[in-house]
Amino acid sequence: MKKLLLLSAFLLMLCTGCSSDKTCTIQGTVTVPDPAKDYYAVLICDKNGVDTCLVENGMFTLRTVQDPCIQQQIKLIDAEGNDVGNGDIFDMMEIVADTREMTVDFITQQSSGSPLTTAMNSFIHELYDLLMGDLNPEVDASSYMDSLMRKTYLDHSYDAVGLQAMRLLSHDLEYEEMEELLNQGGSFIREDEGLASLLTYKKARAMEKTEGRVLFVKVGPEGSLLQQEEMDASECHDRLVGLGQYVLLDFWASWCGPCRDEIPNVIRLNNLFAEKGLRILGVTVRDQPDLSKAAISEMKIDYDQIFDLEGIISARYSVEGVPHFFLLDPQGNVVLQGHHNLDEFEQYLQKNL
Repeated sequence: MKKLLLLSAFLLMLCTGCSSDKTCTIQGTVTVPDPAKDYYAVLICDKNGVDTCLVENGMFTLRTVQDPCIQQQIKLIDAEGNDVGNGDIFDMMEIVADTREMTVDFITQQSSGSPLTTAMNSFIHELYDLLMGDLNPEVDASSYMDSLMRKTYLDHSYDAVGLQAMRLLSHDLEYEEMEELLNQGGSFIREDEGLASLLTYKKARAMEKTEGRVLFVKVGPEGSLLQQEEMDASECHDRLVGLGQYVLLDFWASWCGPCRDEIPNVIRLNNLFAEKGLRILGVTVRDQPDLSKAAISEMKIDYDQIFDLEGIISARYSVEGVPHFFLLDPQGNVVLQGHHNLDEFEQYLQKNL
């Protein structure tokens, strides 16, 4: 689970940082797959393009706002707009625009002139090596990883490297420790949407809350929002689970890329088994209702939702990371759970519905 959370978190880069009116120029080199074709280097932030240029003679120049609090990425695309892998384990290179000029090698992911870009890529590559088991077997990888993330955060608690370290570290922290560490960092880290939501969730868990409010949202075809009702979390849960039908709970969040990737598969299960008696319920985790509603409409989600405003239902199922799926039998017992692969769920439903 920890590996999945860490690998998923590498892709979650929010473009909110400090402020600056200075420009950073990035001079880069890359070896393209086919010199006879056109390729483009693209600088992105929060999945949005910041700058693009044609790769000429294996070289490119990109420009962005100089800001040590923002994490950006460079990727390579072909003339049709398709992503091109760099021949290594990473298809993008992480960038922190902390200087006026820097040089990067996209293939080796080495940089010069930007201390934070060097630190960011060093941190991510070392973590990846740990996850892949490239460590002395006598060393406790989990403890080493925890120490690495803590040291990186404390060394960079006022820049984008520290924000990335805290995003990865935070999943395994208790509420009090997470709050203490956040208070040692810059305001942009404390105000990060994902971290703030997670801290609120952990606070509810720490208080061992068993009562709280949820927003039950009735969803129609094509993601249309029909009606909503605020109610007690336990009452809502007991109205929907253990009443003689199979129920699939999809714990997700609008800010979670892997959750969005799985939504079409959940919709497909709904289309296959709804008429046979399956009920699917989405349960939002550490999310804002307006963002959840926008995602429901955008992705045309067609099954009802529980906005778990205080994390009560998530706590009931011990949900830490998302996506997380639970299949409950007609008596409300968990018969299957998982994070990504819904094939096993489909096979079970085919046999039992």
